[in-house]
Amino acid sequence: MRQAIEKIMNEITDECVITSCGYISREVYRANDRDRNFYCQSAMGSALAIGLGLAYSRKDLKVIVISGDGAALMSLGTTYLQKYLRLKNIYHYVLDNKSYASTGGQSTCFYGFSGNLDYEDVIPVGKTSDAPRIPLKCKDIKERFSDAIK
Repeated sequence: MRQAIEKIMNEITDECVITSCGYISREVYRANDRDRNFYCQSAMGSALAIGLGLAYSRKDLKVIVISGDGAALMSLGTTYLQKYLRLKNIYHYVLDNKSYASTGGQSTCFYGFSGNLDYEDVIPVGKTSDAPRIPLKCKDIKERFSDAIK
């Protein structure tokens, strides 16, 4: 998973990056911490909804959302909303390790329905991690991100 996140974050220029909770947020923080990253701590399944709201309200911004397969399963309605809205300024990566890695590694069934969503950006990845903790409080992340997109 680290390699997939590093590859995504190496391509980032001025985009806003919204990350799913836990491992993905920590890896994005390690790979490329910056003010335009919004780490959805304790909000599993909310990253795409936040990204869609931002992309819909600020068409001038490019938005990247990085979710895990478990987080994508937590809020399936937003995946269909993304298809419905057809916004040109948002891209959603789903990193598929077939588990809820941040809650103990329980198996998901994501691979069983991903084809039905017509996702072309599901990235199969491994399960191991030594991602760091993010030394920012949620309030700090929100303030920093809000300042960056003004």
